[in-house]
Amino acid sequence: MENIAVRASEPALAERIPDIPEMLDPTFTEDESYQLPPRDLIAFNELRTCAELLEMHQAGSLDIHPELQRNFSWGDEEQTRFIDSLIKNFPIPSMCFAMDHKTRRAFVIDGLQRMSTIVRFLGNHEKPWRLSRLDNIDPKISGRTRDEIAADTEYVSRVKDVLLPVTALRYDKRKQEHMEYIMMMFHRLNIGGMRLNNQEIRNCIFGGPLNLLLRELDQNTEAWRRLNRMRLGDNHRFVKQELILRFFAFLHEGQAAYGGHMAKFLDSFMHEHQDDDDRDLQAMERMFRRTVAIFDRIFDGKEPPERIPANTLHPAMVAVAKNIDRLEETEISEVQNRYRHLVQDPAFANVSDLANGEGVRKRLQTATKIFGAAA
Repeated sequence: MENIAVRASEPALAERIPDIPEMLDPTFTEDESYQLPPRDLIAFNELRTCAELLEMHQAGSLDIHPELQRNFSWGDEEQTRFIDSLIKNFPIPSMCFAMDHKTRRAFVIDGLQRMSTIVRFLGNHEKPWRLSRLDNIDPKISGRTRDEIAADTEYVSRVKDVLLPVTALRYDKRKQEHMEYIMMMFHRLNIGGMRLNNQEIRNCIFGGPLNLLLRELDQNTEAWRRLNRMRLGDNHRFVKQELILRFFAFLHEGQAAYGGHMAKFLDSFMHEHQDDDDRDLQAMERMFRRTVAIFDRIFDGKEPPERIPANTLHPAMVAVAKNIDRLEETEISEVQNRYRHLVQDPAFANVSDLANGEGVRKRLQTATKIFGAAA
C-alpha cells in the first residue's frame, strides 16, 4: 500500500526476486485471515511529522526492518518521486505501526518504503544520496543531493514539517492472540505491494534471541548451506530459516501437537520461545549442528545432487535428531542406506496433502522409524 504515484514504476517481482521452489508450497504462505481483533488490542490514529518519524527511528524506537528492505526496496527513481510528492504536499496514504505497550518500541507493518525514503533523505549519511534526474519532478531537486537542495530552497525544512497519517496498534507481545492478529495484518497489507511469506513476517514481529539464532544458523552454518545448495548472494527470503524453525518446533513440541496448520503451529512455537534464555538456545543450536553434520556426512561433505524438497528435509532432520546419539556412532554407509530407504519409501514419498495434520505426522513417523530401526 505504498504511494500510488510511485507504485506503477516498481520493477516487476520476477526482476527482483529469484525463483524460490519453497514458495510454491502453500504451507510457507498460508494465512489465518478469519480472526477478529482482540478486544484489548488498542488502535488509534495520529499525525507525525517526517522529522518526528526520523527521530523515532534514530532513537531506536521505530524499526523499519532493514533485512526486508534489501528484498523489497524502491529504486532511486521511486524514492525521488516520493520526496517530490512530500514537497508538493500530495496526499500520502496512512502508514501502520505496531507498538509494544511495555517497551514503547514500534515496528512498521505498512509503510516500509515511505519510512526508508524519509530516513534516507533526512538522515545524516556518510555517502550523500543524489536524487534521480527526472523530467516530471520539481527541477530544483532533480539530480541534486539533500545538502544542495537545502542550500537554495526551503524544501528540506518543508519535508521535515510534512504531517503524515499513522495508524498505531498498541499490542502486548506476551499475548499470542495479539501476535496472531498482527501476523494477519501483515498478510493483508503486505509490504511494497508484494506478498510476504510467513517467516519474513515472523522476522518482523518476533524479534529476540530465537529469531537471531535462526538467522545466525542459516547464514553461517556451512554444512546447512551445502545441504540446501545455497549460493552466496542468493535471496531465499527467509524460507530456509523457516525450515530450521520447523525442525525446532517438531522436535520440541512433538508431532502430536501439530494440528494441520503449519503457520499457526510455528507462530505459536516462536511466540512461546522467542525470549528463551541462553542455555535453552545453546541446546537447540548444538542439536541443529549435530543433525546437519550427519547429513553432511551422508552427502560426503558435498552438496546433494539435487535440491531436497522442504517436505522431505524437515521430517528427515527431526528423525535424525531423535536418534542422534546412535547415528553418530553408526557407520556412515549404513546411515546413507537409511536415507535412501527413506526417500524411496512409499509411505513417506506418497503423502500429497502436506497441509493436513495426519499427512505430516505420517511422514515424521515413517522417518523416525527408518532412522531408529536396529541395524
